[in-house]
Amino acid sequence: MFNIYTYKNYKLYIIVPLILLLISLFFIPKIILDTSLTGGTTVQFSTANSINVKSLTSSIDALIPGTTVTVSKIGGLNHISLIALPNKSITSGQAELLNLTSLYSNYSSYSADIAIIRGNLTASPGNVTDENQLVNYTGKLSSTISSMDSTLDLELHYFSPFITPSSYIFNSTNATSMIDIGRNADSNASSAYQSGLIAKIRSVIPFSTYSYDSVTPTLGAYFLSKVIDIIIAAFIIVAIVVFIIFRTPIPSFAIVFGAANDMIIALGAMGLFHIELGVASVGGLLMLIGYAIDTEVLSSVRVLKRTDGTNEERAFQSMKTGLTMTGAAIITFGILFIVSYIAFVPTYIEISGVVLFGLIGDIFTAWLGNTAMVLWYKNKRDSRWQR
Repeated sequence: MFNIYTYKNYKLYIIVPLILLLISLFFIPKIILDTSLTGGTTVQFSTANSINVKSLTSSIDALIPGTTVTVSKIGGLNHISLIALPNKSITSGQAELLNLTSLYSNYSSYSADIAIIRGNLTASPGNVTDENQLVNYTGKLSSTISSMDSTLDLELHYFSPFITPSSYIFNSTNATSMIDIGRNADSNASSAYQSGLIAKIRSVIPFSTYSYDSVTPTLGAYFLSKVIDIIIAAFIIVAIVVFIIFRTPIPSFAIVFGAANDMIIALGAMGLFHIELGVASVGGLLMLIGYAIDTEVLSSVRVLKRTDGTNEERAFQSMKTGLTMTGAAIITFGILFIVSYIAFVPTYIEISGVVLFGLIGDIFTAWLGNTAMVLWYKNKRDSRWQR
């Protein structure tokens, strides 16, 4: 096997991962987020009935506008996944429930403050400061209860397509009663929406068992922000640890660049092949970062720390070891991706897709990008010492 690092212009290899980086950046905006990050409802079921995908999609869309239908066949069964857009009434009602919960938290806080102040006044009657605070917090408590009343009314109004608001009787001066009614209304409305959605689907195609998953847009946005925070935190921690190990900027940069480039290539491939990105993908991304760091560190340690043979020989030996590791992982995740795609298991499709495409990108990033940069740095440093 030819040692590619004996080529005098080996530094030009870096162009390859950079080109892949630019191509991936073009496709990343085309990534489709699943309902765990955007909000919506996913219903999955299987049926032995023959299916015309175009006709099924048209019939479902007529009953539930904006629904996406995906069908895969395995073992004589059709596995169907339907993704419905968030219902505006449900999401609006749940938003008001969040407001109601926040107000109830304020109510509890004000109640505790009032109890403390009254205790102080019992111990020190006539204390002007405590009396003023009591008036202030009592006013805040009254205002909060009034806000809870109007918020609960608005929540019941939004849920009215699925429940009968007049059947929910509550004491407008009792905060605990109002929060209980709000939560109960949400549960009943969500249950009614689910039953109605399943009934509409069954009117088009019969099925018995199914899985149902619903995420509100607010919760989806929260998950998305946390996904971004987790990835940023992971890179910061990796950069710190790598710099502590090597104590020089160029090898540390090369390693972090390699991990980042692998992740970008994986995301670009998901955008190109329309693989959805969701919360499950985060595990795949973190796994990919760990694997990428492993191969980059393997290369850097052998080139920078070892003394056997020439720099080029050590770089080449690390490449052969790394390719064996990466090849085995690609085969493993490739099988998982194919099986999960045929059986249509979205969680495994997302995880295996992220890791698989990232590993393929790692072949170019690690051995044409990272190793070339580290080798160039080592040769330059050695020539400087020899002068």
